[in-house]
Amino acid sequence: MNDREQPKRRELMPDTDPELLRAALNPVEEPEPDFEFDPDDPGSAWLLGDDPEADVQRTADRRNAIKRQIKSEGAQFVYGLLILAASLGSIALAATIRTAPFYIAAAVICPIGFWMFRSRWKRWLGSAPYCYQLLTSLGEDAENMRIAHEEKQRKKYVNAIGDLYEHSRGDQPPPNAPPPQD
Repeated sequence: MNDREQPKRRELMPDTDPELLRAALNPVEEPEPDFEFDPDDPGSAWLLGDDPEADVQRTADRRNAIKRQIKSEGAQFVYGLLILAASLGSIALAATIRTAPFYIAAAVICPIGFWMFRSRWKRWLGSAPYCYQLLTSLGEDAENMRIAHEEKQRKKYVNAIGDLYEHSRGDQPPPNAPPPQD
């Protein structure tokens, strides 16, 4: 083959009309229609492309939502329950088979499993009482329980520490009290 000779060109789609192919690759854009916009009409915002669902995440972002659910406090609590079941299973296995390797395995697995369960349980509870957290996880409204718990904690703190403003009052009467009568 000579330096100047080129290999013969082969068509990839020999039966295709070249005009159709050009038309498909370079489509003709239609002009946008003109709309009359009335600023007082709330329905006219749709004509301008005001989309209330525009902030919806893309489909690919749903994976992040699944990851957040897997790492949530409720899911961690379920993982803790599974770890607790495995720990109790190792104790049962060591109690029924009664050999040194199973005793050693139970002695290693159980403290770690109980600690992991307790940490996940405390993370799920947060600072809320158990009943409140359980009811809110099930979708119930338990706001009165949380308020009662906070009030109980506040009274407990005041009883243990005392009134925080006692030192500033001294022998002075409260600011809105009527003056003493002679």
